[in-house]
Amino acid sequence: MKPFLQIVDAGLDEVFGDLKHTLDGLDEYELHWRPTLESNSIDWIVWHMARTEDYWINTRLSQIEDVWISQGWRERIGVYVEGTGYAQTLDQIRAMPKLDVALVMRYYEAVRERTKQYFADGIEEEDLGNVVGEMDCEPITVAPVLGHLLAEVAEHLGQIDYIRGMTRGINK
Repeated sequence: MKPFLQIVDAGLDEVFGDLKHTLDGLDEYELHWRPTLESNSIDWIVWHMARTEDYWINTRLSQIEDVWISQGWRERIGVYVEGTGYAQTLDQIRAMPKLDVALVMRYYEAVRERTKQYFADGIEEEDLGNVVGEMDCEPITVAPVLGHLLAEVAEHLGQIDYIRGMTRGINK
């Protein structure tokens, strides 16, 4: 694996490991609880994190069918929402079923495996400038996608940690 990919992979691994630790011991109520009606629940955020990595790595960068569809996770988890949750309205988020977080984490693990395979198969440093889609109506290349992915999953991990703290208190 190229050194620049090792950095990204290490960051994604760290977030995934920290996420498992943060979820440890949470009960169903805590996983589905929303601080306000305008907030997301932990289970929704975990699903969104996995869908986001799946989308960017597989659909955009690898240009293959995402793990969500190709491995049947949509059916197993029972969520037939299009996309990753990005730009969902509050009504759409509220209409989502309660999610089995253990099952969602198995999906996320399958996504991480596919990401590792993508990184192992290698992209070259010169590929970092290839346009792979749009973000906010602007062309986006491989390098900012990888940076965005790291920032987004870290941001969402922080949200989950914060919600956990709201339900349990600090460091509990």
